[in-house]
Amino acid sequence: MKQAVSKRRIKESKWRIGYRIFNGMFLAAVCTIVVLPIWNIVITSLAEDKDVMGGVYLMMPRTITFKNYAKVLSSGYMKGFYNSLLVAVGGTAAAMAVTVPLGFALAQKKLVFRRFFMRAVSITLVFEAGIMPFYVLIKNLGLIDSYLSLILPFVVSTFNLIIVKNYMSSIPESLMESARLDGCNDIAVLLKIVLPVSVPILAAVTLFYFVSFWNRYTEAVMFINSSEKYTLQVMLRALVFQGDGSLGENNVVYDNTKMAVMVLGMLPVLIIYPFVQRYFVTGLMLGSVKE
Repeated sequence: MKQAVSKRRIKESKWRIGYRIFNGMFLAAVCTIVVLPIWNIVITSLAEDKDVMGGVYLMMPRTITFKNYAKVLSSGYMKGFYNSLLVAVGGTAAAMAVTVPLGFALAQKKLVFRRFFMRAVSITLVFEAGIMPFYVLIKNLGLIDSYLSLILPFVVSTFNLIIVKNYMSSIPESLMESARLDGCNDIAVLLKIVLPVSVPILAAVTLFYFVSFWNRYTEAVMFINSSEKYTLQVMLRALVFQGDGSLGENNVVYDNTKMAVMVLGMLPVLIIYPFVQRYFVTGLMLGSVKE
């Protein structure tokens, strides 16, 4: 009997070892697929013009130079970078200023018509008005060719609002009740009790909003008419697909310069993510728990 149990444990142990090996190989393959294009972009951005002629796919640097970045930093593409940064920072600040109080309000079980409000919010996950009504609305509001057209319509994300609400619903009611007994109103409870314990979900949602505003492209094409207000994403598409020669001599832009602009476009997210990644998984796990 003991020998049978021992053999069964050995078989199970071998199966788990095989599973770990397969899982590790699979995850390594996925990471490689994700990392290789980014590696290629960075290496190409540091290459000389002669190294990228003929559409060469560089994986190892032949030469290293920073003149491509110097060219980009002194070009008109920095204006697009600043425009995108303005939209991303301003939009994220506005979105968090609206989403957090709304999530806190919806998390209150004593809120009047709470179920109705939740259904009204949730229905926007399924239905939307469409592009034409959206454009007409922005035009009637006088937001055409304004940065506000890239911010105001996206101040509240239903997904982000729901996970903030779910996270705040998991906060023990006794904490808020004790604060109210000490004389705190709802605003004081939100600022002194709820926000300090909601750092994980706030960090995750802030990253979501920032990436969303930073990558805003379709709406910039629809609503922004002035070239000086173009975001980096719009200018980058023109550079990659239309051969914009504003960065090169004789209207020729090589892939190394294009990749330098792409690295510039990735830079803000790469800088922010390390500071919020430790809260990322915790915030999403707790925020996704349904009441």
